[in-house]
Amino acid sequence: MRLAEFECRWAEAVLTAIFPGSVEDGLAGIASMNVPVFLRDVMRSLPLRAALGMRLAVWLVSLSPFLVIGRLALFAGLAPIDRERVLRRLAASPTYGLRSLVLLLKTIGALLYAGDDRVRTRMQRGSPPRPSGGLRRLAVKGAHGA
Repeated sequence: MRLAEFECRWAEAVLTAIFPGSVEDGLAGIASMNVPVFLRDVMRSLPLRAALGMRLAVWLVSLSPFLVIGRLALFAGLAPIDRERVLRRLAASPTYGLRSLVLLLKTIGALLYAGDDRVRTRMQRGSPPRPSGGLRRLAVKGAHGA
């Protein structure tokens, strides 16, 4: 199964929003990693159900801005801050299926992102120390369903 050219552009916009990179941390963005070729190869190798799930996930995120943030636009046409808002809300949805589809896109993107030599080298070296003025205290929430 293949993604249509427009679906590939939509998927690239989603993956670029999930893996934008970080100049401060020396990490390249996924947009510089030939996403269309990767998506073509992934879609060719996925079983039919997984490929349909991938296509559904791309359509869901691409068409969701109106319902999620009230913007009449495709995901690819949003500003980066609005793309992040859409992804955050979908990933925090009370509906398991919606959360899972966003996670599917993130997982597929992570295969490309973590496989990039520049990113792997950077991850192996570790993060540079940040001048934040000390340790950051983490809040611990109670266990759900315990």
